[in-house]
Amino acid sequence: MDRIENKDGSTLLRVPAGEFPMGTTEQEARQMVEQYGWWPDRVENEGPQHTVYLDAYYICQYPITVAQYDRFVKETGAPLPVCADDPRFNGAEQPVVGVARDEAKAYAAWAGLRLPTEAQWEKAARGDDRRRWPWGDDWDPKRLNSAESGRGQPTPVGTFDRAGNVSPYGACDMAGNVWEWCLDRAVDEFYAESPRENPCCNKPENDIWDGHNILRGGSWYSGADRSRCASRFDRYWSMPRRHVGFRCVKDA
Repeated sequence: MDRIENKDGSTLLRVPAGEFPMGTTEQEARQMVEQYGWWPDRVENEGPQHTVYLDAYYICQYPITVAQYDRFVKETGAPLPVCADDPRFNGAEQPVVGVARDEAKAYAAWAGLRLPTEAQWEKAARGDDRRRWPWGDDWDPKRLNSAESGRGQPTPVGTFDRAGNVSPYGACDMAGNVWEWCLDRAVDEFYAESPRENPCCNKPENDIWDGHNILRGGSWYSGADRSRCASRFDRYWSMPRRHVGFRCVKDA
């Protein structure tokens, strides 16, 4: 089965089992810094590049939308996103933002899904051929909602499908629009020494200010460097933000 229609209205696409090169090599990092004039620290946490094996799984074609999250709120009594009363962020087909990691996890559990590991997120975005962005190796600001577009808010999911913001597995909006929560905690030494098979950094937090969680994908105010498939960012897991949303996965 190549796709699943889930009870929350999401379409999930199959990502087959297998290996892929996760991260960025030192040579490629230097090349991008020279080519685009980025600060070196924009890519320094993406190495070393390492081979990862993942079991098969399904990933949502799009980020979870405001309309989907509203249904979850109505059925469960969960709190509204912090941006729920802001017209820039509450369009029904926009990706929901203003939810903390645990709120995203609660939605995923309600839907019978879960958040992706960062390895699952990256493979779904780039496939197995080391591409920089979901469409290939050449930056094109017309293919996504990023800082270069000047929109200043998320666009409805699927807006850039025809422009080519589609991954090798058919997942859309994986570059730009909103950052997406992953399961992994942000621990530098784990990324460099992670297990070869199905890695996930699940170091427990001691309190709401203990450490950050990984975000992937860039957002409406991120530039080319942050919207790459291998780009890694992080924020406190307990803090909702207007540029952070999520999508879900399901084991195959």
